[in-house]
Amino acid sequence: MPSDKDWDYLLDYPDFIIYDLDPYIYSGKEKAGDEPELNRKAFDTLCEVALWLKEVLDKLSLKAFVKTSGKTGLHIYVPVVRNLDYKAVRSTAETIGRFVLQSHTSDITMDWPVEKLKGKVFIDYNQNVRGKTLAAVYSPRPGTEAMVSTPLLWEELRKVYPTDFTIVKVNQRLKETGDLWSDILHAKCDVKELLTLKRNN
Repeated sequence: MPSDKDWDYLLDYPDFIIYDLDPYIYSGKEKAGDEPELNRKAFDTLCEVALWLKEVLDKLSLKAFVKTSGKTGLHIYVPVVRNLDYKAVRSTAETIGRFVLQSHTSDITMDWPVEKLKGKVFIDYNQNVRGKTLAAVYSPRPGTEAMVSTPLLWEELRKVYPTDFTIVKVNQRLKETGDLWSDILHAKCDVKELLTLKRNN
């Protein structure tokens, strides 16, 4: 039986690289100081950014899974073998994010200041820290629509909208698609091995 110290050590090695993508593209209906509300232009741009990120992850042979956040954003999860600690995983997430940013500076930001967020999609890699939380898969979120954080197929990104997935609608979707994340932990990539191979080539 592992000791408390052993468990504490193991918890420093995450199962996922995580990206929290949030659009700071306003509808024009928000009150001063409000966060951007859900709108088509913002979500369309968000989907494009998610697909740009996926393209880079694919080239690195990192299998990525996407879900709605249940609000305005998207969450991208990359399952990984647990041989890198949070510091290494966070650094990897940042490096990949900044590589994508280089080609799309007019649409993407990774900076926190509000003036740098406006009109862009924020790629947040800072969730890759022990103790940070994100809405769990199939979590209902507070709001008038009662939207649910729902797994998507990548090819659905330009075809669906977050309000398609509410507490009223999501059960029917599950009947039709099943749980799209049921095998997520069987898709782990060994990032440490991948980094070693890249370094040696």
